[in-house]
Amino acid sequence: MSLLDRIEKHLKENHISATRFGRRAVGDPRFVLDLRMGRSPRRRTVERLDAYLASCENADAKPCDRDRKGAHRSGIRQP
Repeated sequence: MSLLDRIEKHLKENHISATRFGRRAVGDPRFVLDLRMGRSPRRRTVERLDAYLASCENADAKPCDRDRKGAHRSGIRQP
């Protein structure tokens, strides 16, 4: 399964937009849109995405519900 396929699956299963995913996973809201247009990510970016997707797939309290600094979507910091 390609990286873009994994991301698309994640978007569908978690009901989040491409821009929200890009912002949370790599800090770039246009990331998924650019991938769809043929952008080739750097190796380090792919590694970050793999780690992000793995953490979302394997965790009970999904870290993908948090932004990159650890704040929850509601803006309330979790302990």
